[in-house]
Amino acid sequence: MILILVVAPDFFANKLRYIWVGVVIDLVIGGYLLQEHIRASGGFKNSFTQKHGISNTLGILLLLVYPVWALIIH
Repeated sequence: MILILVVAPDFFANKLRYIWVGVVIDLVIGGYLLQEHIRASGGFKNSFTQKHGISNTLGILLLLVYPVWALIIH
């Protein structure tokens, strides 16, 4: 188990970073985080009105900007 925990992040960081599979994985993770944040806030409108809502929502949206940009360029 320790070997998997040590080797897996290195594999994802170095091997999948610049190919489309890694970009798709990033999009899936970012979309999931955004969906969970909006669900926990009680809706899209509420995700901006709660304490730290704007910064959290914008931060998660920025997580989606890089993968979309990378897919357009490649």
